[in-house]
Amino acid sequence: MKIAVLGWGSLIWCPGSLAIRSRWHNDGPRLPIEFARISKDCRLTLVIHTGSREQTTYWALSDFAKLDCGVNNLKQREGCKLCAIHYVAADGREHGTPEMIAAVKQWMKGRQDIDATIWTGLKSNWDEKRQKPFSPRDALAYLEGLETGFQRASEYVCNTPPQIQTEVRRLLKQKDGRWSDNRLPRILFAPARGPRRSSRD
Repeated sequence: MKIAVLGWGSLIWCPGSLAIRSRWHNDGPRLPIEFARISKDCRLTLVIHTGSREQTTYWALSDFAKLDCGVNNLKQREGCKLCAIHYVAADGREHGTPEMIAAVKQWMKGRQDIDATIWTGLKSNWDEKRQKPFSPRDALAYLEGLETGFQRASEYVCNTPPQIQTEVRRLLKQKDGRWSDNRLPRILFAPARGPRRSSRD
C-alpha cells in the first residue's frame, strides 16, 4: 500500500519522527487551512478550519505500507490522540469529517501512485483559549499580546511553506516585516509539477 501523508506546516520543515520516503510534493488536495489553534507553547499552528480559504497542501509518501502503521507514526510525531489522525483508503476505510474525506477522495480519484492518505485532523481551540469565535483579526491581536513565546510563534509562521498563504499570514506580512516568509531548503521538496486543481476549482 502506498500511503500519502499530507502536510502544510511544521511536518515539512521539521518532520521529527515522521517516516517518509519521498520529498514533499506541492500538488496535494486543497483544504481550508488557517492559523487557528493555540498550542501549549503559545504558537499559532495551522489546522483544518472550515470556512477559511482553501490552500493547496503538500504530500509525501509514508515509509510504511500498512495503514495502521502510517497512522500510528503520524500520531507519534504529532503527539496527539489516535482519533485526531484522519485517513481515507481505496479499500473503503476512512476516518474524519465528511467534508475533508470527500475532498481527499476527489484528489485521490484516478491516481495510481496513492492507495491511502493520512492527515492530522486537530481542530481549532479558539473558543476554549480565547472565549470567542476564531477570526484572523483576533489571531493578530493574540500574537501582539504575547509576552513569552514570541520567537517560537514567529518561527512557525515564517517557516510555513510558500504556497500556504492564509489570511492570518497575509495580514501579518502587511503589518510587520518580521513576518516575512523564510526560504526553506529546496531539498525538502520534489521538483515542482504545479498545483493539481480539483474539479471544484
